[in-house]
Amino acid sequence: MTALSALEQRAVDAIGERRDEIVSLACSLIRLDTTARSVGDPARDERALQELLAGRLERAGAAIDLFEPDADRPLGRPLVPPGLDFVGRPQLIARLAGRDGGRSLLLNGHIDAVPADQADGWVSPPLEPAVRDGLLFGRGSCDMKGGIAAMTVAAEVLASLGVLEGDLVVATNTDEESSGAGGVALVDRGLRADAAIVTEPTGLDGWTSCR
Repeated sequence: MTALSALEQRAVDAIGERRDEIVSLACSLIRLDTTARSVGDPARDERALQELLAGRLERAGAAIDLFEPDADRPLGRPLVPPGLDFVGRPQLIARLAGRDGGRSLLLNGHIDAVPADQADGWVSPPLEPAVRDGLLFGRGSCDMKGGIAAMTVAAEVLASLGVLEGDLVVATNTDEESSGAGGVALVDRGLRADAAIVTEPTGLDGWTSCR
């Protein structure tokens, strides 16, 4: 493994110092019901969650694009079911501008989580996060609100350090679990970057593809 540069180590250390804040943010996200939906289901807490993230990233200096995809503009992709709309389910693109025209990096995550019922074996309510034995429990803690919390705080830290040579884009979308429509909507909006990291759980292994 290549050793970290002094600047990289500084960033890693600064993010590590905010570990408790990452856990706290993940808990806030878990409490918001963003259960995966079927066509015609009413919105849940998707807007509240996206506005929470948008507010944090805007305070960090990001330009915010929080939008509901146009229902009259069909996404036309194989996984997107007919009749799907985004009313009450906005997508978020937050861009932190780099200073030197360097390459851009996208951090991406989905905010929806598969349904959970306490009768499925949960020892605590699925939407009430709990830390037990050093582990965070709650629906979506792993897939993937923990990853969203981590990338949000990481972006805030990198912005505060003033080390961004290229743009850093944080994008969070709905509808990964049900169809992939949220990611399609981001691309349809014009989201582009030179490289991307999707903070899906992988057991800390690197994967080269993700839905």
